[in-house]
Amino acid sequence: MTPVLFHGPRARGEAVTHARTLGRLLVDPIGDDGLKVDDSREIVRLAGSAGVGDKSPVVVVGPLDRATPEAGDALLKTLEDLADGPVRILLWADFYGGVIGTIRSRTLPRWCPPDKHWVSPFADDQARALYAAWIKKDIAACLDVIYASQRDWPALLQGFCEVMADEGPLEAPETARVWAQVRPLLDGKGSHLNAATALLEALT
Repeated sequence: MTPVLFHGPRARGEAVTHARTLGRLLVDPIGDDGLKVDDSREIVRLAGSAGVGDKSPVVVVGPLDRATPEAGDALLKTLEDLADGPVRILLWADFYGGVIGTIRSRTLPRWCPPDKHWVSPFADDQARALYAAWIKKDIAACLDVIYASQRDWPALLQGFCEVMADEGPLEAPETARVWAQVRPLLDGKGSHLNAATALLEALT
């Protein structure tokens, strides 16, 4: 059975909720502290000891957009090995574009948009500082913010995207070009690489 890949602001919660409707959740979601190769071995172990019961066994795994390449490859093999087994595997990621292509091509994507009560964890001081420096075309300040960020580039770029949506205006042609690349990120689509390239090219 083709695994479902939940992605977006509420992906983890939606994956867990769906898992409970499908059957019994064998363990807490795997990979919250960073998906590792050993986690794939743990999934195989759980599949071998799932036992029997009234409800189907389910495992939730993620965030896949922050998995190492080695962990991603190991998970892909695990998915292939357990495709016809009794254990259902649900996957999740914050950023669909950050999941390796081989996993994306073997899963069914499901976008989990924010609800009206959701507060973005990305549009914070660093994202606002990046936006302020970008508006001023201050390349050095932009690079300082990027360098100082303690999280991954996609998260900072997502925050920039959200600040840009709030602050506007978008009348300037170069701003509109960047917006055309970063706007799809708000819907869980688009390419972070293309968006980053557009953002930096507008500074030169």
